[in-house]
This record gives sequence, C-alpha cells and structure tokens, in this order.
Amino acid sequence: MALLLPNIKKKSLLIIAGGLLLAGLCSTVCVQAQDNTAGKTVSQNKFQRLIKKKNTILLDVRTEVEYKAGHIPGSLQIDFLKTEDFKKQVAVLDKSKPYLLYCRSGKRSKDAMTVMKEMGFTKLFDLQGGFNSWEGVKEQ
Repeated sequence: MALLLPNIKKKSLLIIAGGLLLAGLCSTVCVQAQDNTAGKTVSQNKFQRLIKKKNTILLDVRTEVEYKAGHIPGSLQIDFLKTEDFKKQVAVLDKSKPYLLYCRSGKRSKDAMTVMKEMGFTKLFDLQGGFNSWEGVKEQ
C-alpha cells in the first residue's frame, strides 16, 4: 500500500500537468482563431458579387476630386482623409449592413475599415487593389 501511494500521487500530478498543458494549447489556438482584422480584403470577382446583394452599401473613401474623376456606380463617397467628418458621416450609417469599401489602391479603405470596426461595424469588405484595379463599370 505504501508503494502505491507515491505512484498515485505521481499519476495525479501527471494528469493535472497534462490538463494544464492542454488548456494552455486550447487557449492559444482559440485566440489565433479569432478574427483580429478590421474586415476582409476580397478579390474583384467577390466584390462584384457582393455589390449585387441586397442591403449592401458601396462606400468610396477617396476624395471628392477622385470620385468625380470616376467611381463605381451606386457608391456613396465619404472622404477618409477628412477624418473627423468621415467619422461623423459614418456614425449615422446602419452598423448591421454589409459595407464594401474602396479607395485608389487599397490603403485608405483598409484604414477606414479599422475606424469603422472601432465604431461597431462588423460586415466590412475591402476591394483588393482598389479602384486602380477595378475592371467593372465606371461612372463619372
């Protein structure tokens, strides 16, 4: 009996240590699995499919001059470079709707997604390569 007690203690310690290791691995995997991005950058084909969906808002975050030179039809223009004005205009938008964002090359729209996510928007998509790579219909 005296020999069994130390073996039981060792096995218990191994089981506890194994459980703690497993819990640690699980929490690491769970944290890595969370979506830490502001939104999702999508291909032009996916972007065009999303435009056709009901309740989707197309948002051009370029300047007014850039917008007037050409834009995707149906897009709402809100200049991201005018940061405070951008936040005020975006604040009144419906946070539950999906938003498709684009700029000239993709940098401003990614930054705009970050700001919008901080404001509570959850369905954000960015056009890969921006308007420069847009092959769809353009409007002036």
